[in-house]
Amino acid sequence: MRTKILALLFLLLNHSGFSQINKEYGTKFDYDAREIDFKVVLVDNYNHYMSSIINVDGGMQSSNKIIIRKFDQKNQLVETFTEEFPYKDSFTLHNYVASYEVGKEKLIILTDCYSNKTKKKEIHQITFDKKTGLFDKKVIAEYTFESLSKSGTTYAMVSQNKNYFGIVYSKFANKKIAEEHQCTIIDGRTGDLLWQKDVSFPLLSFTDDVVLSDSGKVIFVRTTKETGSQNVLAIADGNTVENKDFGKEDVKIKKPLSFSVGPNEYLIAFNNYAHGINRGEFDKVLVYDVNAGTVLKNNPIESLRNIKDLKKVNFNTLSIQNDEINLFVDCDFQSGTKPDPTFPNSTFKVPEYSNGYPSLLIFNMNGELTRTVDYKVRPTREGYKSIGVQNIKGNYFLNTHVNGQYEVPGIYRLNNGSIDNNLKIKSLDDDGTIITGFVNYLPEAKRLILAKTEGNKQMVFINLLNIQL
Repeated sequence: MRTKILALLFLLLNHSGFSQINKEYGTKFDYDAREIDFKVVLVDNYNHYMSSIINVDGGMQSSNKIIIRKFDQKNQLVETFTEEFPYKDSFTLHNYVASYEVGKEKLIILTDCYSNKTKKKEIHQITFDKKTGLFDKKVIAEYTFESLSKSGTTYAMVSQNKNYFGIVYSKFANKKIAEEHQCTIIDGRTGDLLWQKDVSFPLLSFTDDVVLSDSGKVIFVRTTKETGSQNVLAIADGNTVENKDFGKEDVKIKKPLSFSVGPNEYLIAFNNYAHGINRGEFDKVLVYDVNAGTVLKNNPIESLRNIKDLKKVNFNTLSIQNDEINLFVDCDFQSGTKPDPTFPNSTFKVPEYSNGYPSLLIFNMNGELTRTVDYKVRPTREGYKSIGVQNIKGNYFLNTHVNGQYEVPGIYRLNNGSIDNNLKIKSLDDDGTIITGFVNYLPEAKRLILAKTEGNKQMVFINLLNIQL
């Protein structure tokens, strides 16, 4: 009853504001079906940009370039900037690694290229400056390798507070060749190089994952000869490497999320038993105090056990408020098969994945999972998110497509973490597909920027005007 009264008061107090919300459409624009990693970046009251990448090597369709589109306040496409990946020769292969914003003025794109002819791998930092509309390129790391099959692995990371970017190049290793990692840390506020360090580990110890902490330290999730499949940690800064473990917890963790509360640093990680019988790969979720080197709590999590063909649980959005850790997650799962793009004229099939089953996990500051809120929303196709989350003045807003009687996408203000149809800000009953992962609010302009696709070749941005969140 209390919830219904609050919802009614909310509607009465805000009805006049919500009823005047208008939709304003920009011009439709074409995009290439090969474009990946669409991001809305460098947003201010006057312009916003959308970045994407084409990274296709080999054959007649080979193309490796950065695409940045600029839009005005009315979502009209103003200009398109493109830049080719650094090119060496016909023997060179390219990988898009990651992209990160530096404030509201610059976008950093990281790529690596490796040539079987020269036996060299280079990591390039390409910086787009929105003031000049120009790209600046530089090599920030260079390595040699024996062959393409032994060219190593490049990890790209960003700290949760966005103050640091990290690149770790892990050389080829096996049971007879010990691991060597070359770490590069970049200032996320300026784009400047902070430090580089080589980190080596003994034979028969292997790295599963690498993450970056809010203090700019590189955290290696590892296994050793002594611990078997049970994980341990190695934490490196520019000077030292510190080893930590999970105490009595016999765990094998998935890639963790690193975050901080004041001077204290923590990890959250889905995990299962390193030895023994498990109910699934995402059976539990732990909170780890990095400073103390102890597991605060390892919590069983029931909701993920029933997801068929679950591939991965993604950390969507994290925030700390009211002495609680609020973590939104979403899941990638196999939803079918599709023709193998490597052999387009064959009958070969590969798995096709969708994104869905989002949840809000709420922990207290002792690491205990106190509540789980599961959202029944429509899954999205591979490459898109089933929810977009905004935290505005301590209130959560979701851009999503709720399953239910009307099944209309919309913007929802959460009520104690739950979706409440009485608190829907706006329905988005448009033709086309709303990109639920895109949601940007400009409080001074009282404008919410959304987007939708139409088919596989066109997209358009939408303004919701006169919206007070």
